[in-house]
Amino acid sequence: MKRLTALRRRSNLTLNRTLMVWLLFFSVAFAGCGGQLGKIEPPVVDTAIAEAEAAIAAAQDVDAASLAPDAFRAANANLEAAREALAEKRGVDALRLAHQASADAKIAHRHAVNVTKSSELNAVILEKELSVQELRQRLKALEEKISEKESDAQGAWRESEQLRQRIQELQIENNELGDTRKAFGKQISDLSKTLEDTQVRARRAEEEVHNYGTELSKLRRRLEVADKIAKEEGYQKRAAIAEAESLRKQMREQADIYTRKLAQASQQDVAAKHAEFIAKQAEASRAYEASQPALSPPKTGRTSLSTQQIATGKAALNNWSGAWQSGNLNTHLAYYDPNVVADKVVILESKENRSKIDRQQLESDLRQMSTHTWTKAKFDTEVESESVIGILQLSRLVHPAADENDTALYDVWIREIWMHQVENSWKIHHEIWKIFEKVPNL
Repeated sequence: MKRLTALRRRSNLTLNRTLMVWLLFFSVAFAGCGGQLGKIEPPVVDTAIAEAEAAIAAAQDVDAASLAPDAFRAANANLEAAREALAEKRGVDALRLAHQASADAKIAHRHAVNVTKSSELNAVILEKELSVQELRQRLKALEEKISEKESDAQGAWRESEQLRQRIQELQIENNELGDTRKAFGKQISDLSKTLEDTQVRARRAEEEVHNYGTELSKLRRRLEVADKIAKEEGYQKRAAIAEAESLRKQMREQADIYTRKLAQASQQDVAAKHAEFIAKQAEASRAYEASQPALSPPKTGRTSLSTQQIATGKAALNNWSGAWQSGNLNTHLAYYDPNVVADKVVILESKENRSKIDRQQLESDLRQMSTHTWTKAKFDTEVESESVIGILQLSRLVHPAADENDTALYDVWIREIWMHQVENSWKIHHEIWKIFEKVPNL
């Protein structure tokens, strides 16, 4: 832009110098006429005026009136003055003014052309600048996309690294589960051996009962012979009666002794077998639970909550538990975040069934569980990171013990809830259910 302005100024300066030279030339020429300056031929002046008019018309065509108004007005003024001088027969003045009008018109024409070219050039430059700006914006957008792709690539790499680590962890867990299966296999083998021993003892008891029946049959036959002899007269009758009474007494004593021993042996065997079965089942359940992937994040015991926040969170936990115990299910459900996610685990005979449930399913399951009578065994609280944690253990009787040798079975329901602060209230964002079906109330 500055270069165009400099060129325009240089062009105007050159034109002005040219006009001055012509004016000096005409002045000298007329001065050489020797005192006859007022006697110039009219055609010469008419030609100069016509040239001035043509120059003004050319300047008008390039819009010099608006683009070079000063020079254009000067040209018209000089042309009008030349015409007046011609009318007053002042030939020299008319010729000079006509040439001045032509010069002014040419200056106006040149200036208008330069302004037009400058505007066009400025428009081209502006267009180029816009193109450059657009290219810069596109380049910036491409750079942002490249940065985004690089970030995505880094994220994908980190995710792949996490997946690789998770695969390694799963392989380790799989190996541990293999060890657990081996341990379970040994436990099953031990239980099978115990069952075989029990069956052997049962067969022995059956044989003893059979032998007892055989012995009893022999005593009955002897008793029948004694009764038959007792019907006869004399000493033989009295001896037979005495023997019959002795045999009856022996039968009663043997039957009583055998019955007590058999009942005692049976009770001891059943009690030992039952205690052993319960211990092995409890051990198997604990081992299986320990072998499964963790349902909740590892607990470090560290927290960013203040003492006041912890107190407020634990109060909310107690209100949540109290609402459940009092049967106020709507108040109980009000503590759950709309986006809460729950892990539900049902364990039956050491077999585990896991599932994830949303808020709607959680509410449905809670309403179904509330139809049963649950007894609170204990309720503990913890803190972890930005959460307060409540662990509520409930149980209900599902199979009463038939006698002193039988074991009562319960459903045990452990609820672990994670609650964090949302503005001025505390909401549950995660809950874990562990439901042990038909287990002793250990």
